[in-house]
Amino acid sequence: MPFLPRPRRARIAALAAMLLAATAVFAADSDGNYAVWGAGAKSCHTFNTSGEDAAAGYRQYVMGYLTAYNALANETYSISADQDLDAVMGWLSTYCEDKPMHSFDQALMDYTSSHVADRLKRPPGRLGW
Repeated sequence: MPFLPRPRRARIAALAAMLLAATAVFAADSDGNYAVWGAGAKSCHTFNTSGEDAAAGYRQYVMGYLTAYNALANETYSISADQDLDAVMGWLSTYCEDKPMHSFDQALMDYTSSHVADRLKRPPGRLGW
């Protein structure tokens, strides 16, 4: 794309990459199943009864999950909006106390679906491109 200014080429390339990557968001087999790795495969009960030693692993998993969600979801800069990681972990802890048989992955899916309306669509202080 030599005829476009460099910043515009970068935006177009980023947009193309996001569009191609966005198809993976809804990817699953024909029955709606997909493989869950790491902490997401554990139960909410396991999350809530894990000690301090396991907390860092769950926090890392949540940060990765939410980063992937932010990168792949349409019109989303931050699904957690102004919540910090401690607030997200608190929400997940409460959810998992109420639904101990759910997977940690399901807890994160419910977190994202319940926060879509309040998500940040753009970085704070920016009106757009």
